[in-house]
Amino acid sequence: MAKTGAPPPRFYVASSEPPGAANACACGYFLNKQDKNLVLGRKDQLDIFGFTSEGLKVLATTRLSHAIHTLVPVRPHWAKTDLVFVLLQNLEVLILEFRLNAEKRPVMLTRAGGSAADKVGRFSNSGFLVAVDPNNACIALHIYESLVRIIPLNKELTDTKELETFSIRIDENSVHSIVFLHNADIPTIAMLHKDASGTHIVSYEVDFKEKEFKPPQNGKVEYKNIEADMQALLAVPGTNKGLVGCGYNMLLYVDADEGNSTTSEIRRENRGMGVVYSVISDSEAAMKILVADFIGMLHVIRLKKAPSSNPNRQKVTELNVISLGKLTIASCAAYLDNRVLFIGSRMADSSVIRFREDPHPDTGNLFDVLETITNIGCITDFTIVRSEAQGTQPQMIACSGYGPGTSARIIRSGIGVQETTSLDLPTGRQIFGVNTQTVEEGPHDVLVMSFLNETRVLRMEQTVGDFEDVESMGAFALNDATLLVKKIVGHIVQITRKSIRVIEPGTLQLKGEWFPPEGSQQIGCAASYNNQIVIGAFDTLMVFTFTTTDTAPVIQQVKMGGQISAVDIVSFSGAHLADLIAVATWNMDVVLLTAPDWTPALTIDLNTDVFARSVMFYQLEVNDFVIAGLGDGTLQYFIVEKGQAAVTVSPGKRVNVGTQPTYLKPFIARGQKSVFVCNDRPSVIHGSGGKLIFSSVNMKHVYSVCQVDSPVYPNNLAIVTETGVVLGKIDEIQKLHIRSVALPGTPRRVVYQAETGTYGFIVIDKPMNVDMAAGGDATMQEDLMEEDDDPMGLAAELPSHKFIITDHTNYQILTQYNFQRYEAVQALASGNLGTDPRTFYVVGTGIGSPTEKDISNGRIIVFQHADKSLQIVHEKSVKGFVTSLVIFKDKLLVTCGSSVKLMRWTEDGSDLLLEQSVSRFMMPTGLKVKGDFVLVLDLMRSVTLMLYRGNENKFDVIAADPIPRWPTDCEFLDDDSCIVTDTYSNLIFLRRDLETKDQEGKDMVEIAGANFADITNVVRKGTLLGESTVNERHFAQNALILGTQSGSVMHVLAIDENTFTILKQLSDRMVRSIMPFGRVMPDKYNSVLSSTGGSKPAHGVINGDLIEMFASMHSQEMAEAVDGIKDLNGTVVNVETIARMVEDLSRSH
Repeated sequence: MAKTGAPPPRFYVASSEPPGAANACACGYFLNKQDKNLVLGRKDQLDIFGFTSEGLKVLATTRLSHAIHTLVPVRPHWAKTDLVFVLLQNLEVLILEFRLNAEKRPVMLTRAGGSAADKVGRFSNSGFLVAVDPNNACIALHIYESLVRIIPLNKELTDTKELETFSIRIDENSVHSIVFLHNADIPTIAMLHKDASGTHIVSYEVDFKEKEFKPPQNGKVEYKNIEADMQALLAVPGTNKGLVGCGYNMLLYVDADEGNSTTSEIRRENRGMGVVYSVISDSEAAMKILVADFIGMLHVIRLKKAPSSNPNRQKVTELNVISLGKLTIASCAAYLDNRVLFIGSRMADSSVIRFREDPHPDTGNLFDVLETITNIGCITDFTIVRSEAQGTQPQMIACSGYGPGTSARIIRSGIGVQETTSLDLPTGRQIFGVNTQTVEEGPHDVLVMSFLNETRVLRMEQTVGDFEDVESMGAFALNDATLLVKKIVGHIVQITRKSIRVIEPGTLQLKGEWFPPEGSQQIGCAASYNNQIVIGAFDTLMVFTFTTTDTAPVIQQVKMGGQISAVDIVSFSGAHLADLIAVATWNMDVVLLTAPDWTPALTIDLNTDVFARSVMFYQLEVNDFVIAGLGDGTLQYFIVEKGQAAVTVSPGKRVNVGTQPTYLKPFIARGQKSVFVCNDRPSVIHGSGGKLIFSSVNMKHVYSVCQVDSPVYPNNLAIVTETGVVLGKIDEIQKLHIRSVALPGTPRRVVYQAETGTYGFIVIDKPMNVDMAAGGDATMQEDLMEEDDDPMGLAAELPSHKFIITDHTNYQILTQYNFQRYEAVQALASGNLGTDPRTFYVVGTGIGSPTEKDISNGRIIVFQHADKSLQIVHEKSVKGFVTSLVIFKDKLLVTCGSSVKLMRWTEDGSDLLLEQSVSRFMMPTGLKVKGDFVLVLDLMRSVTLMLYRGNENKFDVIAADPIPRWPTDCEFLDDDSCIVTDTYSNLIFLRRDLETKDQEGKDMVEIAGANFADITNVVRKGTLLGESTVNERHFAQNALILGTQSGSVMHVLAIDENTFTILKQLSDRMVRSIMPFGRVMPDKYNSVLSSTGGSKPAHGVINGDLIEMFASMHSQEMAEAVDGIKDLNGTVVNVETIARMVEDLSRSH
């Protein structure tokens, strides 16, 4: 508990999973005139993708100052490549250019920026609309009612130029769609708008000189009282100001030159089109436009062409619709090339699809899905589970997305191994896979396993994968430990503690043998590079260079200053012969030696009293590393720069990766070279953005690892554990691993019941209001519509709620319960009630009616799961919608209607009896409990803190937030403080006012706050890190996890005042000088928004996503950003101190 007068707590908020929801995309020639690229906007993250034979590949990623709303490719007459116009959700506008830097990596430059905000005006009910003139003369924005803002593009934009804009007043209100028409000599804009008399299409020319709209001089497009439900306009290239209007019941084609229109009625299954569109082909005979609708269907509008009265133009004589099939609810689309499209989604995974001529035999779709890009948004609920069945790492089970393609998501930190088989063997020290039959590298047919004083060979059967432990294996030495086995110049080289043995493949005869020099004792370590081997024998280093197996190798010998503990050899340039050797010695150092004579070039002092047990070179993008694994479970790594005259290293970084001696083993998975860290807390080292990333492996102690590739075990790893050897494939290497579990509908709530080993899910299996899919469950009753008031004919498809029970290991559905028609479910809990030994699932519902606007009744249903069946133990009718419930003091605490009720389970287990009711609320929607404290979330009144007095069986309101908010969730920080998230994307931290003594019910005061441009739907206590990792890292203790609409998984960490002081200075500098994308100053970055439209600076919160960009900055940028930063005591801190702090924080979530 925070004490009076103590400094307020400080917080660090960072994403463990970046946003996945595709807000916008654009395809164009952004890097050169030959190759197309895809630019994708996900929240504030901007990615540029290249097209490869394996699919889309991220070329570069950057973050903007706010969430992205729109991306549009533009190419003004002065631009050599396509540029990207960006509209941010805070109404900042940018024109960005991509260029290749010296390393041939794309970098983003701001050509111009500005603001589309007006001081007066009411936001358009249709959202933000953007249109680009086909001739790239201007961009039009419709953000406010009765106002269109024009951005001219005729003048060349120099770097960071302020965009020139002007606004034009229009008479039309309720504008739903705007487009610029093709082949217009003067930029001509068409608008779809509605008024009391109906729905209309009008067009205007842009007069740049007078800064106003004028009627078109020719080719006027104007249609009045068209179909009332027309919702979007599509400009048609190749025609003279032609456009298509999309409605629920018909398509309308308008031709300005011909002065006529063509209509086509839409079949029932095609209704509701025009959400997202993209031109996919254009020929003299026809044009095809892809259209995605709001229920996930993809369609193609085919416009048949014929010659027109204008010899340079064609007219459209017919249009029809072809349905391609169902995918996901699209938010954006872009035609890539060769019948391939990108379909972005906010509600499910984004996809890359290719058209096909005939229906797919399984799905019936006229497309194939080539690739998916994961999006776990929108997260509507999740639970954190830590159990033996889930392995050593906690897992996050999330309800994800909405509509077709959605699923439950299993999210965990660390890397798993998908076991192929296991061998029950004693624990070995090293393991190697090798092909013994051919000169060339081929499928591995044996595993060589080394023990303390012996070697065992396991022969692999090549068709069924059985293993045979052979007693002899030709010239293999089995009476000694093996340090290395490798193919060199077509022969097998086995290095034992006594000698180096060269063995002929096939015959397995000994071709040659070399021994360490007399007096140097046994060989202690070995490594290889191409045809070279390096060994360490006491204090003697020997380098063997083989040319052929028929001639003796060239042997070089170097005396070191201490006993050698580990070696490695490499050429970072990829030359055939190595030019660098690392030697770890018992002097607690690592010595770097250079070719050709292997003279010591640099000695790295490890500043420890523990020597390195393993040393390894690792190349990552533009950086070369040397990594040392020490005997106490720590790693130290250094960036190596090898010049013509000298070798230098960067200041070292130390990472705790375990408590036992650490050994490093390289491996390749999915074409990516990584390092397996073998110890009592195994992990994998991989790279991202030029820095090393450490991801834990979900296994216990690992002693050694090798690559195995055979017909039965392709691309496997053989992993030596405490119980034997596991063969398997490693997961894709990334920070979080996400698995989808398909359910019969969209999951909305989830809870884990450990006693029965099951999960309970609330799912919805019919479409409903898409706005609700973002998490607005309070408006669920709006979807219980009257069938007569249903222009789209969807009343027969009302949302149907189900309660599904799945097994907790394989997620197989065990049983389900279907709720009543017009019954919605929002509350779910699991636990014990009273003294009843049974464990229950408890569900709260609201029952609507087609004749009532609000839900006035509900049910509380107590289920018991046993023997794969659900039994209703008790059912209780209540007044109002049950919006949340929790097990509290073995009783049931419920928000229902406008009150919070406490119910007691009778001793005979037959009824719920009301004990207490608190009715001071307006729309309570959530509950969180901690000991005797209860937080009540009220949609109209923010949060209220209550204390339960058990001896009196009553609740006392002890504090409340006096500021009205639109909260989405809350969670306790301690007994007196909490976090509240709201619909304005704010994170607000509140604490009970402990200083004012004359208040009966104290206010909750704001102690910290920030805005992250992403609405948080769910807040839970917990972390995805293993328990041992949490205990090591104090930042990770008492963490919170947030699930957001865009699919981010964010962690909130408590930090001390000194850490906050340092990082706040760093953040301000990075915003001002390193992040120019979005033209935001530090006091505006992450600023807290209010319901009145105002804002105030963020306070008490550090944006970890921004701070963690520090690790990928160049050394000069780091130095500039850190220069002059002081800690709480006024002491200047250096780059190394901040780098360690940032790394510690990044590994704490």
